[in-house]
Order: sequence, then C-alpha cells, then structure tokens
Amino acid sequence: MTVVPVYLTHYPNMDTALPFHIKLNHLNRDFGSHRHDFLEFSYVIEGRGFEIINGVKHPMEPGTFTLVMPYQFHAIHTDPDCPLRLYNCNFGIHLYNSAEPLPGSIEASEDVEVPPYAQVPAAEQPQFLAIMEELFAEYKGAQLWRQGLIKAKLTEVLIRFDRLRRNTDHEEPVPDVAKLEGRDRGRANSDIWKAIQYIHEHYREDLTLSGLAERFGFSVSYLSELFKKTIGQNFVSFVHEVRIRQACALLIATEMNVLEIALEAGYGSYNTFTRIFKESKGMTPAIFRKQNKLQLTDAR
Repeated sequence: MTVVPVYLTHYPNMDTALPFHIKLNHLNRDFGSHRHDFLEFSYVIEGRGFEIINGVKHPMEPGTFTLVMPYQFHAIHTDPDCPLRLYNCNFGIHLYNSAEPLPGSIEASEDVEVPPYAQVPAAEQPQFLAIMEELFAEYKGAQLWRQGLIKAKLTEVLIRFDRLRRNTDHEEPVPDVAKLEGRDRGRANSDIWKAIQYIHEHYREDLTLSGLAERFGFSVSYLSELFKKTIGQNFVSFVHEVRIRQACALLIATEMNVLEIALEAGYGSYNTFTRIFKESKGMTPAIFRKQNKLQLTDAR
C-alpha cells in the first residue's frame, strides 16, 4: 500500500499580489513528510538535525540552506538536545515568469545534477544571515517599494545559494533505505521528480504523458503508474492542478482578462479553461476573482 505524505495547499499571503511569507521557526519536534505546490527555502541559524527530500537525507546545522521545489516530499528531524532554529520561507513560482526564470530552476540546471541544499561556509554565514534579517524585516514592515525590495532580496539569496551549491564538492547523498529499494527504484525516484518539476515549469506548453515519458526515458504505462504512486493522482489531474493554481494567482494578483489567463495557464481554449476551473473550484473564474478581490479589500 502506497502512503502519500500530507499535501499542504496554503500559506499566508498566498493569494495576493506578493505570494510570499517568511517566518523564524523554533522546531522542538519533527516535521513529518509532506509536499506542497509552492516553493520553500530554509536557512538554519542554530541547532542540528537532518532533512529527507525525496528519500535522500542531508544534515542540517548552522549555515545549511535548503530549497525545496514544488511537489517534492520532505521531512525535517530535529535533535531534541539541540533543536533547530531556522528561517522558513514560502513563495509562489509565479513570482518569476518565463522572461526571468527562477534562480536554480531546472531551466538552469538540466545538464547539471545539483543538490537541493548547500552548507554556507562559516566566513559567508554572517552575510547570509544579514540578508535573511533584512528580508524578514522588510516583510514585517510597510515601507515604500516593499514588494520590489522583498523580491530583490529573495532573488539575491537564491542566486547566492545556487552559485554555492554548484561550486561546492558534495558528499554522495545518503538514501533513506526505508524508501528506496535498489538502484532501479532509486533511478525512478530521481527521474519522476525531474518530470514533476518539468511539468511545473512548462505547464504553459502542450504536455502529454507520452511526450514526458519519451523525454525522461519511461514507458507510458510505467510513468502513469509512477505518478499515481508518487503523488496520489494521475498525470492529467496533476497538470490541471498546476495550471489552475497559476490561474488563481493571476486572477487575484493581475488585471488580465480571463482569456489571457487561460492562455497563460496553458489552456488553448477559453471554454476548456472555464470548464476545468469550475470543476476544480466550484465556481467560474470571474466569480472566483470577484470573491477573492473583495476578501483582499476587506483585509486591508
């Protein structure tokens, strides 16, 4: 029996013009395996523990920076005698668009295997911490150009992290033997996540299961099975989920008309988009926009 980890769908400020949230966390207990369709990074200030991302474990200690991409399974285990204190940040991938790709995304690393974490050298940790503190202070504040500076700081820290993990010799990651059984399963585990990340970054394109299977070296039937086992849903449902989430953000955060949003979300037909949107959200895109705009107005 396949056990699918908890699926987290929301974080504070997700459906706003700035889908971004950062918090300073004190972990006195483990955080169990989960997944989500937004991005998350963490930066450890104090304590020790380890994290498992897609069945691969890495240590967490002061200076550890981790970037978790959408739909990756991950869990954090803290040392009870030395609990973790870390910055944790959630943000939507639609903060970046095709003209300005996300630093460290698959677009920049298709030919290079890079780990999801890096250990910041001791000499550079004060600089990383200063960026985190500035990002956190800006998020909590309300000064002029707040959104622009938050995005600039976020971009800076992601670029510094990506440079660091590409220029660092990493030890071979440690597989979680409870989850990975044999080299073939390990290969499948790795490639299915590449396929999932590919979908999340190419959802605007005409995606098919057969095309994805050919790109990543699977048979169509085996890839279909991997989707169901890995994320608990089939390929078509997953693609619609990614597209509808992006459409929701655009409906709330922009003034684009519904047809423009349909095309931007990867739907070539207005009617197809509105039908699938209504099946997913129980209302039309126009009503969804009106209700959420009113909620945002009332919250101000």
